[in-house]
Amino acid sequence: MLRATVARALSGKGYVEEERRRLIQQTVDRLGYRTSTIARALRTQRTSSIGVLIADITNPIFPQIVKGIDEVVAADNHTMFLCNTDEDSQKQQAIVRSLLDRNVDGFVLVSQTLTDDFLKLLEHGPPCVFINRRPQAPVMDYVGPDNAQSIRLLLDHLCELGHERIAYVAGPALSSTAQERLTNFRSGMAARGLAVDESMVLRGNYSFESGRVAAETLSALESLPTAVIAANDFVAMGIIDYFQQHGLKVPEDLSVTGFDDAFEMQADGHYPLRFEGITTVDQPKRDLGRAAGRIMLQRISYPGGAPNSIILPTRLRIRNTTAPAQTKNRQA
Repeated sequence: MLRATVARALSGKGYVEEERRRLIQQTVDRLGYRTSTIARALRTQRTSSIGVLIADITNPIFPQIVKGIDEVVAADNHTMFLCNTDEDSQKQQAIVRSLLDRNVDGFVLVSQTLTDDFLKLLEHGPPCVFINRRPQAPVMDYVGPDNAQSIRLLLDHLCELGHERIAYVAGPALSSTAQERLTNFRSGMAARGLAVDESMVLRGNYSFESGRVAAETLSALESLPTAVIAANDFVAMGIIDYFQQHGLKVPEDLSVTGFDDAFEMQADGHYPLRFEGITTVDQPKRDLGRAAGRIMLQRISYPGGAPNSIILPTRLRIRNTTAPAQTKNRQA
């Protein structure tokens, strides 16, 4: 009976008289006793830990997502193991194996490359929640921004400025997010009666350098686009950098848009120096993390049930890289 009372007092679960709880805690503090998480895990088959994998720790969109996850799971006394995969499939799988050995209660996978081998590794493990990228099969818990709305906002904005010859630099083919946005770009152009020039639909990998490569390819065309929709803000920056180095001004000669609002703090004036911001779509990063955290806790407590799919609205941020279309634009 005494052992059970001490266990309830230390865990905070179950009723213990307040005076007795205080005396137990004072004794524990004096003796320097610490509850064995290993013993508790063996007894409960839970470690109160969650593995969170992010694609690139240097990408400024991820801290807010991670913050949102942590706010929710930490409030439920879960520890978060944060791991950076660098978009490297071997590193990604090694991390997951290590976390499986530690018996984490679940995974939150943020913008991960979802190969067949990786999904097979997760198949018989703890529950998973995917953010921004999801597997085609099987259907699993997912949280992401509204990609259809995002492309619609960007196209509406550019078309209002008179742009018709619009290039698109997509993300990698293995990214479900990149595929969704590209599909919506094609259908959105068609809905507006605009032709998609396939020579202006390019692939990138979400990096600054891939933006420069895409811009170089576009500059070799007989006629330049008047606007470019980039896969993310880093790609947009690479495009802008290349064109400005080769004699084109953004947005006077060419409009460029991004995605993610990765540099929102600088662009929104929280710093004393002026920042020329990118016209972009802001995905609700912290809310994505919070939603994923809530799904994870629910899935740990109640493993059954249909998969969740939560799509959150986005916002257009009009800044300094878009302007009315020029009737003629110079070669780069």
